[in-house]
Amino acid sequence: MVNTPMFIDKIVNMTALLDLEMMEYSLLKTLKESIEPQELIILKFNCQGQPFYRLSLRKEKLEIIRENIVIPEEILTGIVVVSKTVKPYNFRVDSTKIMTIWHILQSKEQKIILVTTTAKISNELDTHMIKGLLAVYRNFYTVIMDSQRDPLTGLSNRKTFDETISKIHRQREQPQESDAVKLTEQTSQTNTGFWLGMCDLDNFKQVNDNWGHLYGDEVLLLSSQLMQAHFREDDYLFRFGGEEFVIIIYASNQEKAFLSFDRFRIAMEDNYFPQVGQVTISIGVTQLDPNIFTATLIDHADKALYYAKHNGRNQVFFYEELVEKGLIEENEIMIGDIKIF
Repeated sequence: MVNTPMFIDKIVNMTALLDLEMMEYSLLKTLKESIEPQELIILKFNCQGQPFYRLSLRKEKLEIIRENIVIPEEILTGIVVVSKTVKPYNFRVDSTKIMTIWHILQSKEQKIILVTTTAKISNELDTHMIKGLLAVYRNFYTVIMDSQRDPLTGLSNRKTFDETISKIHRQREQPQESDAVKLTEQTSQTNTGFWLGMCDLDNFKQVNDNWGHLYGDEVLLLSSQLMQAHFREDDYLFRFGGEEFVIIIYASNQEKAFLSFDRFRIAMEDNYFPQVGQVTISIGVTQLDPNIFTATLIDHADKALYYAKHNGRNQVFFYEELVEKGLIEENEIMIGDIKIF
């Protein structure tokens, strides 16, 4: 039976978090203490139906998987059912396990599903409690998305950028014990596997001057849609303001990072924008180093972008490569270099 005061405290703590991932951790921990499951899983699928995120809690261990996610056939069947009925779907795994599929939410970008594994089917009280928690999650998902999204493009806004950088660094650190729950991430990604690209639409002022801000806004919207189509769901896309965007991706080396950014550049170049015609984009990229201030990382990417702009536009340049070739000067402040006077 649920301890009502403690349960209310859990809801208060969960809704105090304005970080979606942390709220999901809190949701699973609240469910764990309430229904004593064998395992809890949150699954996220993109608009093509492909899984791109798996958060699980089993035996005091939280685990995130972002790639090579395999979903058992019986779970996929259950997801099809709950997506149509929005009612929980139960099936028996064996004599000691019952799996239940719960619909959390469906947006135009993704579908989110909860999977609970328990020793018996949830009673009426537990079912009502779980549905209530998922409704709270849905409400705060909307609040968080609205506060973190640029209203025109739907991309993340600038104020979430620093939080995202900090989150990336935290998740790549050695797992730490926290609140008796161990968080690990099953991926080969490391801090140095992330790349930050600053993107700027070429000659965008001419678009506004020649066709007006209405067409300018349409170019920004269509550019953001191309961006979402050519990068992965777990890449980070931001509108920094005006015609400037920032993209953070994972790639194991510079060559792969270049291919990813250049593929998007080509897509922009090949796209026809109504009335306006062709619009190209310049991109400056730097490696995401946890030992360098975020402001300095932005400056690095901006310098590479500046070089691209002043050397032909419609190109991708890497800060580190430009420094190595002596084409721009290195200006770096490491976190460990700070001196207090």
